[in-house]
Amino acid sequence: MGIINDLANFEFLRYSLIATLLVSLSTGIVSPIIVYRGMEFIGDGLSHAIFAGVAVAVVANFNVFLGAILATVVFAYLIYRLNKSEAFHESTAIGILLPVFMSIGVIVFSKSPRYTTDVTSYLFGNILMVVKEDLYFLVAVTILTGIAVFANLYKISYWISDEAMAQFYGIRTNTIKLSILFLTSFVVVSALKIAGVIVMGAFLVLPGVFAKMSANSLKQAIFKAINFNLISSLLGFLVSYYFDLPPGPTIVLFGFLLLVISISWNKWKD
Repeated sequence: MGIINDLANFEFLRYSLIATLLVSLSTGIVSPIIVYRGMEFIGDGLSHAIFAGVAVAVVANFNVFLGAILATVVFAYLIYRLNKSEAFHESTAIGILLPVFMSIGVIVFSKSPRYTTDVTSYLFGNILMVVKEDLYFLVAVTILTGIAVFANLYKISYWISDEAMAQFYGIRTNTIKLSILFLTSFVVVSALKIAGVIVMGAFLVLPGVFAKMSANSLKQAIFKAINFNLISSLLGFLVSYYFDLPPGPTIVLFGFLLLVISISWNKWKD
C-alpha cells in the first residue's frame, strides 16, 4: 500500500504517473505507423535532435519545450526534404543529421554551468521533473495525435501498404508523411522527461513491433500497442518506485521483456 499512500500525499508522484500513462498513449498511437512503414530509426533521430534544441534553450534561458519542438520540427523537415529530393535514402539522411544535432547539443551544453546535471537529466529522463504544465502539454499532444491519426486512418493505411498506388488514387502521400514526422516530433518532445534522449527510440518501436505480430489492421495494431505500453509502463513505474531505479530505462526493460515473452509464446503456440 506504500505507493497508494504516496500517490495520495505527494503531488510530484501523481504527476509522474499521469505523465507516464499519457506518454504510453501518445507513443502507442504512432508506434505501429513507424514500424509498419519501416521508419524505426526516426525515433532515435528525433530524440537526438531534441538534445540540440534543449541545449540552446537551457543556455539561452528560454522555454525548453519550445526549443525542443523547434529542433525536432527542423530535423523532421530536413529529413522530409532530403528524402523527397531522392539525394539520400531516409535512413541515410537521419544518419547524417543525427550526429550533427547531437554534437550541437553537446557543444552548447558545455557552456552551461550545470553541464553534467543538465546532460544526465535530458539523456536519461527525469520523471520527477514533471510539473502540471507538462501534463497540459502531454494531454494536448495525445489528443492531437489521436485525432490526426484516427481521422486519417484509411489514408495512412493506404500510404503504409502502397505509397505509389495511394498517390495514384489522389492521396497526398507527401502531406501524410510530413504530418507523421511532425506528429512524431511532438510526441517525442512531450515524452522527453519520461524517456530521455537515449531510450526514446524504444518507446516508439517496441509497441509497434509487438502489435505487428498479431494485429490484422492498423487500427487494431494501435490499440494493441497502447495496451502494451500501458502494461509495461505501469510495471516499470512500480518496480522503479519500490527499488529506486530510473523510471524511463526500467519501463523500456519491461517493454523488452514483454516483447520477448510474447515472441516466445507465439513460437510455442505454433
